[in-house]
Amino acid sequence: MNTYQPIIVMVSFPNREIALEIAKELIEKRLIACAQFSVTESLYRWQNELENSQEVMMHAKSIHTYWAAIQACVKQLHPYEIPEIVVTPILEIDTTYLHWMLEELGQSGQQLYV
Repeated sequence: MNTYQPIIVMVSFPNREIALEIAKELIEKRLIACAQFSVTESLYRWQNELENSQEVMMHAKSIHTYWAAIQACVKQLHPYEIPEIVVTPILEIDTTYLHWMLEELGQSGQQLYV
């Protein structure tokens, strides 16, 4: 994957406050350009018990260059023993939005090929 490939990082959180706190940290470190949140219901097995909980899902925009640092930061601050941290490449993106993203990430001079 191209180092400067735009990505979406998805992370689930137990509540809005923790999601906002971690997103603010990632934005301040310029690891993500922005984050969006939605409430979702999760059904999963944890320690041999079926769990059903309401969580907050974060979708954050960044570039692959920062994936490892994002993952490390989330793991350090997240209250879950095993947080859900998933990344997916953005295959198509509006160039105006992409330029804004790169500026927010401190990468405004980079050329991306998506």
